[in-house]
Amino acid sequence: MLHFTAVDTQQSDLLAYHKLEAQLILRHLGYNLPRDWLPVTAPFALDMTALHWRVVLLVDQLRPGAALPLIGLSLWFRQPGRSQPNARIRPWSLVPALSWRPLSLSVLLGASLLPALIAPLWSLLATWQTDLAIAAGEYQQALGWLETTPWLVPAVVGSATYEEQLGQTLFGLEAHSQAEVVSFAAAHSLLQQRAYLRAYQLLFPHWLAHTQQKDLPEPWLTTALSEALEGLVEAAWPSSTLSGDALERNHRLIMAQAWLRRLAQVNPDSLYAHYLLGRADYELRNYQGCLAEMGIGLRLSSDNDLRSSAYTYLGLAEIALGRSAEGREALQIALALDPEYHNNTAREALSGLH
Repeated sequence: MLHFTAVDTQQSDLLAYHKLEAQLILRHLGYNLPRDWLPVTAPFALDMTALHWRVVLLVDQLRPGAALPLIGLSLWFRQPGRSQPNARIRPWSLVPALSWRPLSLSVLLGASLLPALIAPLWSLLATWQTDLAIAAGEYQQALGWLETTPWLVPAVVGSATYEEQLGQTLFGLEAHSQAEVVSFAAAHSLLQQRAYLRAYQLLFPHWLAHTQQKDLPEPWLTTALSEALEGLVEAAWPSSTLSGDALERNHRLIMAQAWLRRLAQVNPDSLYAHYLLGRADYELRNYQGCLAEMGIGLRLSSDNDLRSSAYTYLGLAEIALGRSAEGREALQIALALDPEYHNNTAREALSGLH
């Protein structure tokens, strides 16, 4: 847990971005799904640089296997010996006494694990001290903390938290700096303020410069630019209140489609981009485009809920193209992937009510 939240924060950044995409896709399914342990009700509130959000993401991944260490611990301290059925049971006898051997081995094991705690604890301390130095305007002190962190925790370099702090520090030392990390720090602040267009305008030139030089952009740059584009898509996507105004709805869909194509260009593995492109193509009666985009979505996703929705629109597009047998087959697959009866769209389409 410490390694995920404090050391390998690049993996937590990736998980946070996938969580953002998953929550945004849920908005467009048309039906509700079971919530997580700690549900994220506002997807854009996910801040990859905040420790408490990384803890929330970690808790949401918990499964029954997380109890195995507790079971192993109970067996480790189990009192050896046979039970005596005729013996008088005393209240204190229900608590197993700790034998010296397991206790001494536990102490030895704990002492051997102490060096493994140095890196995450140092990372947390350095992050906290850097934030305090930036807030106080002590940018040289903040830069000192940032320069010493990679010695003990090299995995932190390249994470959204480290790059944002570095950008804030460099901006404080040189206000007119055009460095990439400075733009990233400014864009991160704009994303928190929901100023998606301005954040996109700051980040896209840096991403374009990487592609022109045939150089892969940094993951944190791609993620931040993708989040800005997703905010623009959500702002352009027509709401349910426009269902009666076909002209305005199609206009909004075309705007959202343009941002989605840019998102697919920036991040070809964006499941959100390909799923919503397929939805937009279906609404605009570009059924061949819908089939292509939903096919990409199926290759990118292993989540049965999303695959069920993708097969639903594959089936609807096939039926719209006059291929009823292929369409019904796709709808049957959609129902098989939805044993909990959430996907009413597929059931209504298969019954002829859609």
